[in-house]
Amino acid sequence: MSDLRQPDTGRPVAGGRAGTYDDAPIVSAGRRGSHATPRGQGFSWVLGWTIVGSLLPGSGLLAAGRRRTGGFVLGLTGAGLVALSWAALEGDPLDRVQSLVVEPGRLMIATVAIAVVAVIWVLSIVITHTQLRREASLGTGQRLFSTVVVLALTTAVALPAYQLGRYALIGRDLVDTVFQDRVDAETSSVLADSALADPWAGTPRVNVLLIGSDAGEDRVGIRPDTMIVASVDTHTGNTVLFSLPRNLEMVPFPLGTPGNNAWPNGFNCGDVCLLNAVWTWAEGPDSGYDDFRNPGLAATEDAIEGATGLKIDTYAMLNLKGFAEFVNAIGGLTVNVRERLPIGGDSNPASPIYRTATGGWIEIGDKQHLDGYHALWFARSRWASDDYHRMQRQRCVIAAFVGQVDPVTVALQFPKLAKAAKRNITTGIPLSDLDAWVDLSKRVQGGRVTSLPFTRQVVDVAHPDFDRVHELVERSISSSEQATTPKPKPGKAKTAKPANPNKAQDVKSVC
Repeated sequence: MSDLRQPDTGRPVAGGRAGTYDDAPIVSAGRRGSHATPRGQGFSWVLGWTIVGSLLPGSGLLAAGRRRTGGFVLGLTGAGLVALSWAALEGDPLDRVQSLVVEPGRLMIATVAIAVVAVIWVLSIVITHTQLRREASLGTGQRLFSTVVVLALTTAVALPAYQLGRYALIGRDLVDTVFQDRVDAETSSVLADSALADPWAGTPRVNVLLIGSDAGEDRVGIRPDTMIVASVDTHTGNTVLFSLPRNLEMVPFPLGTPGNNAWPNGFNCGDVCLLNAVWTWAEGPDSGYDDFRNPGLAATEDAIEGATGLKIDTYAMLNLKGFAEFVNAIGGLTVNVRERLPIGGDSNPASPIYRTATGGWIEIGDKQHLDGYHALWFARSRWASDDYHRMQRQRCVIAAFVGQVDPVTVALQFPKLAKAAKRNITTGIPLSDLDAWVDLSKRVQGGRVTSLPFTRQVVDVAHPDFDRVHELVERSISSSEQATTPKPKPGKAKTAKPANPNKAQDVKSVC
């Protein structure tokens, strides 16, 4: 159709269409095409709809006249918003995130989905702006400024998508590396049915062996430096930490185990047959554990079962040299330092650094924020103290982790934490049960944590009475099951009372 307006005035001539005004833009039909829009197309219009289109993908394409494409993208956007709203309102969003991050397959799907959404979103912004600019005459400066805006908008979409995808891949790699596809029946047990609404309904209590290993390039094999049994009430989250001294002697093995066949009267061959030497012994010849996948771990679990009377369900082992990495990743730990602690030195009189704090001291003080290096020495320093206080500090470190590590910190420092975990943690928790264990950890955070260390004040480590040890374990568990989590009271904090060595104490009262 020919243009019915006079070129000099823009006013309709006789026979022209009604409603055509002299202020309408003069744009050739060839430029506007079949997707033309009757709205004015100035710089602010282009910029405004570009921004709106980036916030609500598809809306800018509709404004540019691309009705089919815009409607399709807008429909996808609406469906996505509905899905996100449902996920936020239906159930606990944190539970949904938890279920996602513990399943490698879902993490891979999430990574692909994030990439697809980001590509569509970025293309929508670019195409929207390109189509809008076709309908307007922009100056050089306006074009340059609008290009900068588009780059900023696409970057605002691409960078978060990249980080989310990166976190998903890191999480997938971490789960695949640390957690096993199948449980090792020699050292761990599996839940009866992890698919239940409450997978712990048929498991009232679970016992986890926490091992701090001092393995390193300068050491042969593994000698557990820290051994703690965490006995957890799966319904309340109330937990008792039983610390066993590494120099415990004559440790019995349960009947029917290779350890009991080799040492029917307990692990007793003199000063070298201490609890932390069981691992190395089991890896040697003629121990009876030769056919086990991990003979040292299996024998150590057997020994601790014999010592405590508790059935060990699974384990988690941390290389203590990597402990500092974890503390640094979460920004440090805040602890109360009750005694002046040396950094470095040796307890061997023949050592040139005998009882010398080569690295200085950790001074006494409440609520001290320690980095990884100092937190490690807080947990391991020994020659100026004794085993009881050292074991107490180790339990305080565990309590600090439980109380101070929150989901926000984990999310912000996830790459660092994942890297440290891959290099320094091994566990017997099967991948199929991981979701249930994450849920249990949240119950522990809301429960009451008590601790009982078996030191010289409780048991003679050279000639221990293990019947007495079993009695104290049973008594502590019974007390924990009946306990309720005390609510904090306002006012001045009470001074911590001396711990009763024969009774499990609330960790907060001794830390």
